[in-house]
Amino acid sequence: MSNDRCFVDSACWIALLNKHDNLHKTAETIYKDRMEAGSDFVTTSSVLIETSNTLCHPAFKPSVIAFRRRLESSPRVEIVFVNPDLWAKGWSVYETRLDKAWSLTDCISLAVMKEQGLSDALTSDRHFVQAGYRALLVDD
Repeated sequence: MSNDRCFVDSACWIALLNKHDNLHKTAETIYKDRMEAGSDFVTTSSVLIETSNTLCHPAFKPSVIAFRRRLESSPRVEIVFVNPDLWAKGWSVYETRLDKAWSLTDCISLAVMKEQGLSDALTSDRHFVQAGYRALLVDD
């Protein structure tokens, strides 16, 4: 699995955009460290929908809009858009893990991580750990 690329979940994006989030400083430090180390980042359109839905209060909208534009123009961030194939893969994970409380967005993210051979996720979501990945914002 590749360690020079890292998946970024909504928990990280939200923490980076909201200075009052309890993970803001941790997310900022780890994201900055990964940037300085030359890491590239992968996220999905469903993660970005989840992020913008969470931060839809008018106070956040200007920063969310600027954030989206930065991500879309960054050569170091790959946004994987949910297409019919990825939709089916996400639902496959969802349907086969009836024992887990994983959201469809999580399942789509897990499908992308598996497909791209990623091992690290910038997230505090323990569902990624349950799936066998490293959640970099989770205290051990």
